[in-house]
Amino acid sequence: MYTLATRMSDALAERPELRTVLPAFHPAFSKLNHPLLGKVLPRLVTVADAAKVAGVDANALLAVMNLPGPPSQPPTPSARVTEPEPAWLSGAPVTQLDARPVIEAGEEPFAAIMGAVRGLPTGAVLTVLTPFEPAPLRRILEDRGWRSHVAWHGETCRTSFWRPPELHARTDAASASERLAHTPHGWVLDVRGLEPPEPLRLALAWLDRGELPLTLLHSREPALLYPRLTERGLSWTVTTRDDHVEVQIHGP
Repeated sequence: MYTLATRMSDALAERPELRTVLPAFHPAFSKLNHPLLGKVLPRLVTVADAAKVAGVDANALLAVMNLPGPPSQPPTPSARVTEPEPAWLSGAPVTQLDARPVIEAGEEPFAAIMGAVRGLPTGAVLTVLTPFEPAPLRRILEDRGWRSHVAWHGETCRTSFWRPPELHARTDAASASERLAHTPHGWVLDVRGLEPPEPLRLALAWLDRGELPLTLLHSREPALLYPRLTERGLSWTVTTRDDHVEVQIHGP
């Protein structure tokens, strides 16, 4: 039996037919069959997250996933709730990022959002515009100590993020150096165990330094990385191990 904490990737691996069942339950789940998003998004979201993103009742979604066959009832819509405005949101300088065009194009906006988060001045607020509540993003940042707030304006969800002054974020260099090693065969960057989009962020930060070859140790195949390597004119090979993937990245 699945629970609200079950990752969608685990449920889809156990029951591939959910890629057909869930879009029949609600059109928002059609993204599960997108060639890129269908691989990336399920790794980021739990069942509870997926319900918030789709705007359906979480228990109704859970009941459908635990049914032996297709649902017989239409989905129960979830109320769009604007949360009470917190004190930190009042009067703070705001940086706004509209992720709707990226999402409408069928692309994944996490890397752009996390880039905006890293560049946010102390005390400022980042407000992200999306057509749904970005539940996985809220969970990831709140786990790191950030505060968040959701307000609905028609069909647009405005999610604001703020980092308390006492929360000291590590720098990109420090984050990379802790996971980087130099060997006689080149550099090795171990990003296993990190939540997306951190593996991609660290890999690109190091690649921008131009020090190759680089072997990337990853928990799973990094589908989002390959287009970035092509853009940089780099070549790579992939070796699948028992519990991880190794991507050997070389110069042109």
